[in-house]
Amino acid sequence: MSRIGLGTAQLAFKDITAEQAIATVHAALDSGVRLIDTALAYTREGVESYAEQIVGRALAQRPGRREALVATKGGHYRDGDDFPVDASPEALRANCDTSLRNLGVDRIDLYQLHHVDPRVPLAESVGALKELQAAGKVAAIGLSNVSVAQIEQARAEAAIAAVQNRLSLADRADLPTVAYCAATGLRYLACLPLGGPAARRDDPVVAGVAARLGLSVPQVWLAWVLAQGAHVTPLVGASRPETIRQSAHSGPLAMGDLALIDQQLTHK
Repeated sequence: MSRIGLGTAQLAFKDITAEQAIATVHAALDSGVRLIDTALAYTREGVESYAEQIVGRALAQRPGRREALVATKGGHYRDGDDFPVDASPEALRANCDTSLRNLGVDRIDLYQLHHVDPRVPLAESVGALKELQAAGKVAAIGLSNVSVAQIEQARAEAAIAAVQNRLSLADRADLPTVAYCAATGLRYLACLPLGGPAARRDDPVVAGVAARLGLSVPQVWLAWVLAQGAHVTPLVGASRPETIRQSAHSGPLAMGDLALIDQQLTHK
């Protein structure tokens, strides 16, 4: 797995053409990105799982279409302006079949429970994912938007490969989960590593590190996420080829720069 992954929510939620979205996926692959993360819920109103369809079309246009590990999520969908959660076994089985069709694959590399459904015991949701894995429709099982307690409960039911939660310089609350994943051998997929659309990236310390290293501020944000462990993969949401190209070239931070940023964050 590459150190940077492509998150595809923006391909659905931003006002770009299908051609621009496909070009962004191709730019990610050309830049060495080997993980593409999508979801049933990443869609435009009236279009079934738009982002999954874009990923499927983009990969179908590549000679080596299996050059990427494709992850998607079920149990969460769009209904007009609402995004309901339904992680019942019946819904997850139907969601998985929809995703297989949209992506144009026989097996999903990593299939993730998008949200824990408060109306459905977690053991039942994970049990359904395990059944999909046994049927050959899913290679590996993941969880998203979960606590450590929920991860442990899920691991009692099935082998869990990855956890996807929010992590960025603006939102560091999930660092204990990052540490848990490191200790238990789980891949941690950091979504919104740049903090999301509302994030302020104007910290003078971070800006100073970026200027001295000849990097952009977003590259330093990504480097900080990468520095949290070799098991951490930031999922960069991009809607333009230039954005994912720049993100793919985010290098490591020196220990001194990392310590300087962490010290600044601690005193905020």
